[in-house]
Amino acid sequence: MFDQDEWRARIADRLSGFTRNPRQDIQLAGTTTVTGYLAVRALEPFLAAFQQEPVAAVLTLADITRGPGADLIVRRASQMRYQASALIEREMRTRAELRSSLEQIFVTLNVIHLARQRLNSSRDEWLRLTLLSELDNYHPSEFAQLRRVLHDPGWQSRYETIRSLRIRNGSYSAGDLVLLHDGLSDSASHVRAASARMLGQFAGTPPPPLVKALTRVALYDCDLETRFAAARTLGALRDRIASPQLLDHLGLCLSDEDSFVRSAAALALGQLGELAGAPNIINRLTALVGDHDPYAREAGARALGRIGGAAATAPVIEALTKAMEDADANVHEAAIDAITRLRKSRMTTPLPHPPTPSEPLSV
Repeated sequence: MFDQDEWRARIADRLSGFTRNPRQDIQLAGTTTVTGYLAVRALEPFLAAFQQEPVAAVLTLADITRGPGADLIVRRASQMRYQASALIEREMRTRAELRSSLEQIFVTLNVIHLARQRLNSSRDEWLRLTLLSELDNYHPSEFAQLRRVLHDPGWQSRYETIRSLRIRNGSYSAGDLVLLHDGLSDSASHVRAASARMLGQFAGTPPPPLVKALTRVALYDCDLETRFAAARTLGALRDRIASPQLLDHLGLCLSDEDSFVRSAAALALGQLGELAGAPNIINRLTALVGDHDPYAREAGARALGRIGGAAATAPVIEALTKAMEDADANVHEAAIDAITRLRKSRMTTPLPHPPTPSEPLSV
């Protein structure tokens, strides 16, 4: 049955194109303004429901708004359904009663929140400023509630919202995790980096889609600081996320044709430490120490040092010893540090217990 919850859910579905590409979806909808576009998307579910269950649709509308504007929507419902974009936008410009009812629909059904919930930080601010600019074309007494929503201090940039999660002390809600997941795909690198860092403070086990998004950032992000932040978070969460699938994926990326991906994979594996000590990964990292790219060589050497005892093998020591003579100072330093770490780990590895004799010892 059509009710406010169903109406709100259908609006959210219709706004999926807007969250991907706002300007393009506005054009595809046949509207010229953001306000007109949101009005069309907000009324579409009602207009469809009015054809199938008119009583429920009218009662739901009446619970939100009454008066001339609501009457106009009901009277013109059939016509609006087939000429929605042009008719609704034109009526909005000329009919104050329709604008009043649309404002009530926007506020009651949280249309603005639905429109902005998955926008990145730059588009989020664009939406707010564009709506304020369009509302300036109407009398100051109109859209008072909508203006308050747009001027609300709670309308923070995504970056500020993500940073505010620090007060949670790692106890994130499902909504917080959705925010972090979306932040990892933000167009601004500082937002992606902040999302990765905040995820590193999570006290629970991240869901697989979030681990996948974090791994993607650690491997492929165009910003070095963001990749490093994501790799550090993989390390912080390692006991909870280091699945065989993740390790296999990172291991395969050590042979990627892109040197940045190879070095990023080595960095991530180094953050996982001893959990990345599988023989096949150690062999790939050993080969990486001889890579033609100096960043990859350095990352490979440092990863081997961080893995510890499992990497303290003769082939690894041989490769690192050779890397100590590398012309690149960073590779040289990384090789020395790795050998030092491996020697310490080998010295602190407990000796195996002697085998129990199968026969009594002779005196």
